[in-house]
Amino acid sequence: MPKDVDLVKITVKIFGPKYFGLDTYDVVTVVFDVREVATVGEVMDVLDGMYPGLKNRLLRDGQIIPMHDIWVNGRSIDFLQGLATVLKDGDVVQIIPPFGG
Repeated sequence: MPKDVDLVKITVKIFGPKYFGLDTYDVVTVVFDVREVATVGEVMDVLDGMYPGLKNRLLRDGQIIPMHDIWVNGRSIDFLQGLATVLKDGDVVQIIPPFGG
C-alpha cells in the first residue's frame, strides 16, 4: 500500500460463521486497517481471502443473496450505498446469515 494512503480501523463481525463455512460456531470478530476510502465490497474481497468461499455464500452476481444481509453500524447496506458504501474509521461491519424465529 502506498505510504501516502491514510488507513482507518474497522471491525468486522461474522454472525453464524458455521453457515458461511468457517470452522466455529462463535461470532468471528476481525479488526483490521483498510485504506480511507475502502468500500464494503472491497472489505468482502479481503474477507474472502481470509475465509475462502465466504463471499460466494453471501453474494450472487454482486448482490446480497435474499435473506442474508450486511450491516454497517447497525444499518443494512441496502439503505446505504450497497457494496459501494465507503467505510470510516471505527465502523463496524456485520455479516448476517439468514435466520428465522
